Amino acid sequence: MVRVSANAVAPELIVGLKARRWIILAGALLVLSACTELGLDGAGQPSLSEETVDPVREALASNVSLEDANAALENKDYDTAYDLLRQYLVFNPSDDAAKISLARTYLGRNEGRNAQTILDSLSKDARESAEISMIRGLALLIIGERAEASEHLELSLAEDPTLWRSANGLGLIHDFDQQWNEAEANYKRALEAKSDAAVVHNNMGYSYLLQGRVDEAVTAFATSLRHEPDLAIAQTNLRLALAARGQYTDAIAGTNRALLPQVLNNIGYVAMSRGDFESADIFFNRAIDESPVYYDKAQENLERLHTLVGEPVEERRLQRIGN
Repeated sequence: MVRVSANAVAPELIVGLKARRWIILAGALLVLSACTELGLDGAGQPSLSEETVDPVREALASNVSLEDANAALENKDYDTAYDLLRQYLVFNPSDDAAKISLARTYLGRNEGRNAQTILDSLSKDARESAEISMIRGLALLIIGERAEASEHLELSLAEDPTLWRSANGLGLIHDFDQQWNEAEANYKRALEAKSDAAVVHNNMGYSYLLQGRVDEAVTAFATSLRHEPDLAIAQTNLRLALAARGQYTDAIAGTNRALLPQVLNNIGYVAMSRGDFESADIFFNRAIDESPVYYDKAQENLERLHTLVGEPVEERRLQRIGN
């Protein structure tokens, strides 16, 4: 099962849950290069004169604009935004607006520590804003520092109640701690500021699913997809919620062929969790058959299923038919 939290003007925090264990995804630390050299240094080695360097820098810098980087960020094209911002900062190393965009890009790439590092490099005045408190809180959430993240997110909302991503982040934190009422209150708080935030509807649906409020989960996921039809995680979660209601056919309907093995495995897992072992057996086997390569996860789930029931489900079915 997968969930998405909202972001700072574009980035999304990807947080996964499987078998009710939270997995925080945080990227490895990347080093931002703030300068570049043109020519060779050292005694007797040639180097470009300042008269030559300046035009070269201008020519290179003209190929990158902060507007292009921010456009990529808005479109959730985090790799392009990352590349453009790194290039831009080579020539504008003190540009706080570009650094903030880079921090938001790191959020979209689930690299919380990198986002914090960039925020720490901001000028003193630039650090003191509700938006920065929100970004820092979301960065802390990515790396699992939930208590400190809550402080920053609450601070940002106290200064600016329209920062719906902060409320959404608080909803995630309360879900981590199974504080369902507080989680729901914060998701609703986020939706009061932005009613069409698909990621918030998705997260609220996931919270409902964890609580066994399956019908409400289906409604929330459907609402999420109404606002953003291509939100893949909401599509996945809606299939899980439908399977949890026993609507297996609806859960599979319209699945892309390439994703079919994964969908069948997930539905099998839900069926197994519901105690519907015979359906789970069918879905795990279908997932294995449909996969073009060895599907180890489906095979592991099938073996776990057989351990739960004490013997292969097919043998139990045959025994009943024989009786």
